[in-house]
Amino acid sequence: MTYLVDVNLPVSFLQIKTITCLFVKDISDEMQDNEIWQMAITNNYVILTRDKDFYHRAVQSRVLPKIVLFRLGNIRNRELLHYFKENISAIEEQLVLHQLLVLWPHEVQVVV
Repeated sequence: MTYLVDVNLPVSFLQIKTITCLFVKDISDEMQDNEIWQMAITNNYVILTRDKDFYHRAVQSRVLPKIVLFRLGNIRNRELLHYFKENISAIEEQLVLHQLLVLWPHEVQVVV
């Protein structure tokens, strides 16, 4: 799986050696959500984001990329990274079957 990391997430995702990440800010500083969306669909990338706009678009769309939405509250980037590392197996298991996951502090919620 290749993760397309939205601009609102830290580059520290590179520390996770078991996953492949591309960073939106490395592709373009001005990339719009619809461009991220289309790039993820075209290349079978998983969008990692904190942006709720992706959630709203996903629940209204018939064709959507895989999306992981972080809803962990106001936490530090290192805590967010730790959470992701600790739950990567469960997240990837769900991504095989589902398109949209919401990560809450104590659960991985399958939406679509």
